[in-house]
Parts: sequence; C-alpha cells; structure tokens
Amino acid sequence: MDNMVSGAHPVKQVPHRIYADHAATTPVTDSVRAAMELYLSECFGNASAVHREGREASRAVFAARKRCADILGCLPDELIFTSGGTESDNLAIKGNAFAHGLRGHILTTAIEHHAVLNSARFCSSLGMTSDTVLPEADGIVSPDAFAAAIREDTVLCGCMLANNEIGTIQPIKEIADTVHRKGIPMFCDAVQGMGQILVSVSVLGADLLSLSGHKIGAPKGVGLLYIRRGTPITPLLDGGGQEMGLRAGTENVAGIVGMAQALADAAAHTAETTAHLSVLSDALMSELITIPHCVINGTTERTKRLPGNVNVSFPGLDAESMVLHLDRMGIATSAGSACTAGKTEPSHVLKALGHDDRRATASLRFTLGYENTMDDVRAIGAAVRQITEQLYTMTGM
Repeated sequence: MDNMVSGAHPVKQVPHRIYADHAATTPVTDSVRAAMELYLSECFGNASAVHREGREASRAVFAARKRCADILGCLPDELIFTSGGTESDNLAIKGNAFAHGLRGHILTTAIEHHAVLNSARFCSSLGMTSDTVLPEADGIVSPDAFAAAIREDTVLCGCMLANNEIGTIQPIKEIADTVHRKGIPMFCDAVQGMGQILVSVSVLGADLLSLSGHKIGAPKGVGLLYIRRGTPITPLLDGGGQEMGLRAGTENVAGIVGMAQALADAAAHTAETTAHLSVLSDALMSELITIPHCVINGTTERTKRLPGNVNVSFPGLDAESMVLHLDRMGIATSAGSACTAGKTEPSHVLKALGHDDRRATASLRFTLGYENTMDDVRAIGAAVRQITEQLYTMTGM
C-alpha cells in the first residue's frame, strides 16, 4: 500500500526524490561543511579557555561574529549566538520582558511563529499583557492597523519579516518607523527571510532581530540574535559569562563558523536565488491553480511574497494525508509549518486570514530551493493533481 492512495489506483512515483520543504530546513552546503571541518577535528578547543586550543576557538568565534555583523550592518558586540531561531525569539521577548520587570504590554501579529506567540503568552501568564494584530486577507499586516494597536504601556512590538507558512513579506520598515516614534523597541523574526531578502538591521529598523542557521545552509543548532546597543535584555540562562554575559553556555564553535559562512553565502547570492526561485514558484503556482478546488493562500503578488514559497489549500481534504501520499511518491513537502507537524489543529496563520477550518486544515506548503528544477515543478503539479483527484472522488466531491 506504500504507493497507493487508500482505496484508489496506484500512484506514480517521481524519478528521484524531490525536496520541496526548504522552509522547514535546508541541506548543509558544501562551503559551510568545508568551513566547519577544521573546528570539528583539529581546532576543537573551548572558546572560553586561555590555552592555545581555546584561543584558536575564540579567534574563530570573533571572526565569525565580525563577519555576520558586516553582513547585517551592525556592530559585532550587538550579535549573540544562540542555538537557533526559537531560542533567539525567546531571548528577545522574554529577555526584554524581564528587563521591564514583567510590566507592560507586548504587541505582535497573529501570524507570528509559535516561538514568538508562545513567548508573549508566557509573559502574559506572569502578569504582563499581550495582543496580536490581524493581517489583511492577503496575509499582509497593515502598518496603520499595527499602529492603532499600540498602547501607552506597550514596551515591545514584534513583526516577522516573512511568514513561515504562506511566505508573505511584511512592511517591517513602515511598522518600525511608527513604533520608534513612540519610543518602543522593534523586534523582527527574520528567520524565513534571509537568503531570499537582503537583511539589514538599519534598513529594516529592527532593534532586535533573530536568524537561524539551518534555514540558509548551516547545520541545525545555531542561530543568532541582534540586540541594538541600549535595548534592555535580561539573560534567560544562568551560567558563565559567554556572549557578552547574555547567553551562558560553551560556544558551538563549528556551528558559529558554519553560520557565518552560510550568512555570507546567502547575502552574496540573494539576487540569483530570488530570480531562480521566482521562476519556479510562479510556474508551480500556475500548475496548481488549474487543479480543481485549489486555492492560493496569501498574496499572489511576487514582490510581497517569498519567491520560493507556494501555499495552497484543497478544502475538505486532510493536509497531513496529502503530505504522506506525496512522500510515498517521492516528494517531500509539509502541511503548514513543520513545527506543528503531527498536529490536527487548523493553521493559526490561515485562521488569522479569515479562512474556515475546511481550508485551514487542508493547506500544502511547497518551499523550493536552489537545487530544484522546472522538471521538479512539473512532477509536483502532476502528483498533486493525481492525489487530490482520487481523494476528492473518494469523498464524493
């Protein structure tokens, strides 16, 4: 039964595995692997140690921090290396909340990653208050709506650069300008944007900004948080004084070196990547929209969505089931965010856009990468058509 839709005809496998889930994670690139090799073998020291091995590791961390800072347009001591995007989001929100004595109001959007939403809810459980701003029907948050939700006691505002499910790019600069006029720091989860959007903290107007290595070709387990000088942050981890005293724990030297290489590669090839992925995703969207019952989630305007993201729904079908059928055919994709895999709840992002449960539980997210081809796009389109036609026939639709 591995290659069959239950109760239907056999499905045709694609000639080779197609990976279309780059928003969940990306393969480690050759350049990153090469950059890390020395720090996985010969240069294995603890960067906090004073002996030669430790000094070698410390120099590598220093060089990586400066390299990342140059790319993001900030000072090296404004960057904290973490274990990934989730920790960076937690440190930004909870660290700022603790620095304010757990008093005041936190404002984010309703389509943020759960690392942001749940961090804000945690702060609310300790006495603060938090609210979320709904996006427009196309998945874009209005700067005016965001500004209207700011309160006198708001101490932190947050809006993601690009949504991890539907790929919509948010007007961060306009929102940040409004926030700053009220003297409030601006947090931006930029995890999904790097590599497809040029990320500069000054251009975006962010006071806090999070990134994750494994979304751009580095290994899992490393990320960073930009903290503009003067932005109040209380560390969440007790321990040594690593990372300017803001993130205790022995530095992941190899991961940090890999993160810097991945960030450099992403920045250097953003234009090329964007052009390649735009062609592929436009073609995939054109393929999928011709399939009966298919609806596009989020904006279809190229300049307002990540070039590699195509999110569609087939109302009345089960997204997890479709993902499993695609996997058996040799195509890897996801139902909404990979961080909610295995859960049956409707997508909080699609619900925030005003869609009902039939649509919010039936979304497929295809996120393409540099290795994908037009042949992959055609194979995905044919596979989705076959699976959905058979599933709709079984349901009588």
